[in-house]
Amino acid sequence: MKKLSTLVFVLLSLSVWAQQEPHYTHFMYNQQLYNPAYVGSRNTPSFTALHRSQWIGFEGAPMSQVLSFQTPIMNQRAGVGGSISRYAIGVSYAWFGSAAYSYNLRLTEDLSLRLGLQATLEYFGIHFGDKRVVTVSQFDNSLNDNRFDDEYAANVGVGGYLTYKDMFYIGASAPQLYPNDVGLNDLSRVTAKIAPHRYYSMGAAIPVSDKVELMPNFLVKWVSNSPIDLDVNLSVRYMQKLTAGVSYRAGGDGNGDSVDGLVFFQVTPKFGVGIGYDYTLSKIREFQSGSAEVLLRYDLRTDEGDLENPRYFKKK
Repeated sequence: MKKLSTLVFVLLSLSVWAQQEPHYTHFMYNQQLYNPAYVGSRNTPSFTALHRSQWIGFEGAPMSQVLSFQTPIMNQRAGVGGSISRYAIGVSYAWFGSAAYSYNLRLTEDLSLRLGLQATLEYFGIHFGDKRVVTVSQFDNSLNDNRFDDEYAANVGVGGYLTYKDMFYIGASAPQLYPNDVGLNDLSRVTAKIAPHRYYSMGAAIPVSDKVELMPNFLVKWVSNSPIDLDVNLSVRYMQKLTAGVSYRAGGDGNGDSVDGLVFFQVTPKFGVGIGYDYTLSKIREFQSGSAEVLLRYDLRTDEGDLENPRYFKKK
């Protein structure tokens, strides 16, 4: 029965997957994944790696990894970057590889607008031969032993990223502009699709003292025919070294989806580490132990004046 429940969960998750991309508690550190205009904005070549385990203890629960790189070019007037990400739900998998380019329009001395383009290659697969899959009918050809169905697709995206000094940012993006068919059943006239997502982000750094800054962040995710997702974060940064914050994610079944805690520590001028934990508010909390994230970031250059602070604003 437990394995059968897992199979049902996988089948249901395929339709959910077509409507919603994965959540990340460290969304403010991971903006390149959903906004191509962000690449190059940190003014230093930079690597970011992130792992997320969702609904720990729930069989077949979502799991995702991201590895990205970005760098400014043309004397910081433009930026390029790329990322590889993997999502897994039950016995289904998806890989995304993307390349992004941004150009910086200096509107005033303090106001900057970056415009970005992105190209993405997508891969989707289901391993029906996985030992967790239980064959209900021996005549179901979809569940033959060791069968692996997959599908490839391509997409393009756009984005904008506006910053004011080292105090404020606002972004809008659509990393995938058109829906892709990902159905694996050639006999059906109705197939699964990946729906385009739109993202709207905003954040600020508000000095409280010489050593402390208050840093609110917002992320809105919208897709047609689906509820709007909202992440609201409030963080405090101390001496540009240690950042700690709390987030609330709307959704779920009434009280919201989760309450999240995160910490980011700039270990050295080049290397930073972040960890996060989500406490689930919806009814699924009875069957799992929350969600966890680990983030690593490494900057290749440490010239004074070239680095940004540990989040997203230019360091003076």
